[in-house]
Amino acid sequence: MKRAISIIISALICGIMFTSGGFKEANLVVDLNSQEGYKPFMPGQRIISPSRDSLTYTNVPKDIEEYVVRSFNLQPEQNILILIGTKGDKRVIIIDSDNDKDFGNEKILEYDYPLSREKQKEVENSLPTISTKFEYIENGQISTKNIKIKPTPYAGSFSISFNTNNEVEKKYFLFASMPEHKRGKIKINGIEHNVFVSNGFTRVGYLKESVSIFIAPKTDTLLSELEGNIPYKVGDVFNVRGNDYLIDSISNWGDKLFIKYIGKNKRPEGVSEGFYLPKFDAKYIDNTVFDLKKYSGKYILFDFWGTWCVPCKKLIPELKKLNSEFSDKNLTLISVAYDENSEKVMDFVVKENMNWEHLFVSSNQNDKNSVINKLKVNKYPTTILISPDGKIIGRDLAIDNLRELLIKKLND
Repeated sequence: MKRAISIIISALICGIMFTSGGFKEANLVVDLNSQEGYKPFMPGQRIISPSRDSLTYTNVPKDIEEYVVRSFNLQPEQNILILIGTKGDKRVIIIDSDNDKDFGNEKILEYDYPLSREKQKEVENSLPTISTKFEYIENGQISTKNIKIKPTPYAGSFSISFNTNNEVEKKYFLFASMPEHKRGKIKINGIEHNVFVSNGFTRVGYLKESVSIFIAPKTDTLLSELEGNIPYKVGDVFNVRGNDYLIDSISNWGDKLFIKYIGKNKRPEGVSEGFYLPKFDAKYIDNTVFDLKKYSGKYILFDFWGTWCVPCKKLIPELKKLNSEFSDKNLTLISVAYDENSEKVMDFVVKENMNWEHLFVSSNQNDKNSVINKLKVNKYPTTILISPDGKIIGRDLAIDNLRELLIKKLND
């Protein structure tokens, strides 16, 4: 009896629990290490606008003829000063890397200006990433944290204007990012997994609302946002060998990710191919409630679009062809308009003779249970094909590949 009690206590201490399928991890902690660069995430950056407060600094090099100084906020009461200006026929950037408000002891980054838009990316890639540091208070003690800042001085295709009367401030555009992500590995249900975490590259902390996460078995091919893979968020559930795991939380500095075991699930929900459609709320364009059960036994093609989206409107003729070709072969086409005004969408639908089902999601509201949020649609157009058993079998396929898949499935 004592031995049995000892085994139970040991299991609890080790953070595991017994299920009908064997021992499963109850609570997992992933140790994460910093890695330079954006991979496997989309690069992120934010514009550094003119400061509303007066900034104190010293020792601007005398050969810099014109300049402005901007403040790159890291967190409350913590910022890095960045100078951008003109020196002869070049423009320059100076980052106060040691955070002492002194530009005289810093490296000067020079670049050509003006440049064609085609050359801007080349110059952007040539500018180095600068190591900087700042102090912060944690647990009543002052500590120093090292970060890296990547400047981007071109507006590119952005249309930017500053609300200021200072003509010099209006001349200079400056974006900045912190190209650093986290990486770790962990064994889940007997399988080694790679873990990658991003905080969006525009802040030093890891707020749960802004964190993106890839958790995937170790293979030669890594998941990537650039390839269309969709990262998890804190609060999402993922499935390994028929078992669900919750991404519960992340530490403030992104050095630990906490995962909880939920239980068995033979129908794992997700937003990528191979997963089952998650539950969501939706309404038709006439504001009546959408019920997925109405389409039981059918293939469903969701088309996410908006009247403001030029590529979406260019796709309409192809959708008409698909609807004409497969609507009598067990396919239901459902367009989901993400727009400001349902009446405007209705007028467009009637004008373009889009004679299929239509849902509407207001872009003026953020409903966490909406079909847009639940399926993590963040680009338009997006198409998602669902099989009769509720499984996602195609996401963002090229139109020709989508047609081939429909022919294969509906002609079987």
